[in-house]
Amino acid sequence: MSDEAWTAEKAMNKLRNALKEKGTSVAEVFSQFDTDGDGTINGPELHHGLRDVLGDILSPGQISDIIVALDADVDNRINLQELQAAMSEEE
Repeated sequence: MSDEAWTAEKAMNKLRNALKEKGTSVAEVFSQFDTDGDGTINGPELHHGLRDVLGDILSPGQISDIIVALDADVDNRINLQELQAAMSEEE
């Protein structure tokens, strides 16, 4: 994803489309991303997960933007409910 065209919303749309194409549920991708098993996705986990699922390597600033956009409880991490809410939004 080029920086000038990049937004957190576009990144989530791309992830949503990838999940549909692969027939993967949000819960399945969440468990893939949550490599330490603590029930949340932190910045490094999000970075590696998006790289593995989408092939996109995002900057730390872009990862931070996604977390801020999805993090409803403002704990600087994404929980399953926050990811589900983001994935259920209309494109």
